[in-house]
Amino acid sequence: MYKENSRDFFFGLIVATIAFLVYANSLRNGFTLDDESVILNNPALKGTVLSLFSSIDTTDKTLLLPYYRPFTYLTFMFEAWLHGLNPFFVRLFNVLLHSANSFLVYRLARLLFKDNIPTALIAALLFAVHPLQSEGVDFNAGGRNTMLACFFCLATYLIHSRSIVEERYLYALSGPLLFLLGLFSKETTLMILPFIIALELNKLRRHDSSSHSLVALRLLPYLGAATLYVIMRWMTLSKLGIQTSIVPGFGSSLLKAIYVTDSLSTRIINNIYIIPRYLLTVIKPTALASRYVIPDDLNLLALPLFGAWLCILTGLGWLLTRGRSHASLFGVSWLVLLWLPVSGIVIIPGAPLADRFLYIPAIGLWIVLSDQLTRMIQLSKPEVQKYCFAAIAVLLLALAGLTVRRNMDWKDNLTLYTRFVAQYPDNIHARAGLGKVYYWEARHKNPAMAEQEFEKVVSLEPNFPMIYTYLGNIKLNKDDLNGALQSYSKAIGVYPIDKEAHLNRAITLEKLGRPKEALTDYIFFLTSPGSSDNVPGGREHAEMRLRELSK
Repeated sequence: MYKENSRDFFFGLIVATIAFLVYANSLRNGFTLDDESVILNNPALKGTVLSLFSSIDTTDKTLLLPYYRPFTYLTFMFEAWLHGLNPFFVRLFNVLLHSANSFLVYRLARLLFKDNIPTALIAALLFAVHPLQSEGVDFNAGGRNTMLACFFCLATYLIHSRSIVEERYLYALSGPLLFLLGLFSKETTLMILPFIIALELNKLRRHDSSSHSLVALRLLPYLGAATLYVIMRWMTLSKLGIQTSIVPGFGSSLLKAIYVTDSLSTRIINNIYIIPRYLLTVIKPTALASRYVIPDDLNLLALPLFGAWLCILTGLGWLLTRGRSHASLFGVSWLVLLWLPVSGIVIIPGAPLADRFLYIPAIGLWIVLSDQLTRMIQLSKPEVQKYCFAAIAVLLLALAGLTVRRNMDWKDNLTLYTRFVAQYPDNIHARAGLGKVYYWEARHKNPAMAEQEFEKVVSLEPNFPMIYTYLGNIKLNKDDLNGALQSYSKAIGVYPIDKEAHLNRAITLEKLGRPKEALTDYIFFLTSPGSSDNVPGGREHAEMRLRELSK
């Protein structure tokens, strides 16, 4: 382990300060995407601290997700107590957390690169300023759990490495405690265990067998922390019927009934596209988006995918042969192991790929890139080296500028989806999101613009769920009864259990003088599975009309 000094702390502080400055303009941003349901109107945050540890990461009694992240919600609960969830201070917490993570990435890089400070600085600065990291920082609800897990993963590894060198009991206990807090933040933290074990195995190779007992004593608390987490998670999820096995994320027939999930083979095949798509966001950070779509037919992308995979495999071949180094192998291992939980191979409902999923794994990538770059630079002539480092500085400045620009996209839902549509005009999620902003949000309410976006969605994807319901609502409010009836019927054809479409079609049919047909939809709305409470006043209206029409 390298010898720490005040200069290390100083450089780490510089990295953290740069990270803060790059995201400082995001402090003016408001809440976006899931922030309203996860942070502002989440009933779990109105309970007690203890109740958070017996509830799941969901915001609706009908929305069951196999997530157990009580510590993440605890941070939001404390913020609610401190400042009433003022968006400025929520953003400030996120930016400070990213700054702390940048500091810890520098310390990790110093541990790996020993006396090579420039290489450690490049790795940490890539983490601090690359636009790929921006979703993790800018998306309050979706990024907080990831950043917390990142903090605890890094802190656990660093403090455990120190406990091995100094053999201090306090450090040996602090590591498992940080590990447990990380697990309570996000499941990804579990993947730090192989690195902790690798530290111990490396120590065993350098010492005699008398150290075996010390290794066991240091590892047993981690086993205890993991066991405690799994038991608490299993007890919480099982009582809700969304987990029937001890393995996180598996074994629930209820989840399979609620969510349509692809087969394992399909999820693995999807990564033929997903992995190069992530690589594109690293190389071309202007291609970032708040949501991505996996093409239905990958054969249409056979040539670019072949080229991308050729580059990936060639790079791996280099790293395992001529470019082989301890730091690069560590980086590759970190990238692969920390990516596995968010690869889509494990069945967890959610997006198949998102920029924030790479927030933690990309640390390994930044370590590899900085290692290989500086090793190549060191082979050049001394007079050339200064120009190479100047070019890297310019690149980092450009990346920082792109991140500052990306922060502005997250000002609110309108700016986010407007930018999304400008980048990808034919992306159905971009169009649907922008339409919902115009439909729902009072500040930007514009039914005509909403209808325009929804019409574009159905022209691109005729079977996109729920969009016909929105179109029907807009037409119903305009007294276009025939148009509304047509839209609601299409909505039900696409998604037969769309309760709102059934209710509103019944209202439309009544207005058209077809009460017997309306009666069928009212009955379906009241008796079909699922909650009717998601349609405000819907149950009361349906029950009243059912009584009247049944006379």
